[in-house]
Amino acid sequence: MTTAKLKLRTGTRMSPEEFLALGETDERLELVDGVLYVMATATKDHQFLMGQLYLHFALYLDRFAQPPAEVYQDITTILSGRLQRAVEPDLVIILTGRDDIGGAGGYVEGVPDIVVEILSSDRNRDLVQKRRIYADAGIPEYWIFDPRHDTVTPLELRDGDYVERPTLGVGDTLTTPLLPGLAIPLADIFQHRRRPPRDE
Repeated sequence: MTTAKLKLRTGTRMSPEEFLALGETDERLELVDGVLYVMATATKDHQFLMGQLYLHFALYLDRFAQPPAEVYQDITTILSGRLQRAVEPDLVIILTGRDDIGGAGGYVEGVPDIVVEILSSDRNRDLVQKRRIYADAGIPEYWIFDPRHDTVTPLELRDGDYVERPTLGVGDTLTTPLLPGLAIPLADIFQHRRRPPRDE
């Protein structure tokens, strides 16, 4: 079964092995409870914000001889083979020393420490379904960037459910206790002079 011959459609049932066998495709794909989801192509604004956020992480990590974490963009992350869940967050952050994280070069297998989603046209999916999936997996922090309102809602896992920390706006700085010294002024991202027209 080759990707060229396979018509990828949301709702197609497949196993994690079949999902990984698809390899690189033109589409952004996720597997949730054994069901394929074909995501919309990222807009210019979405890509720009993700790039700026990644840059802030990269500059932070470059300050260390031994970086305290690794950060990945758009990488397939197998959260659960049993539940058949393989997602592709906008950013995945894994703290150094996590021996329980595996996977080959093209994907991560295990539970990251932080995932980031930048809301797109299917907002409900990130706000409801992904929130449930990430909490079920036990991901300590989930950050939701809202480019429509220029806000960030950091979620922190407590007793199996996410608790919202205060929503941050353009004048605030994003931090996390998981990465001491990380400080991302949100104005640098949301009000960047080269930011494309925002999505409607």
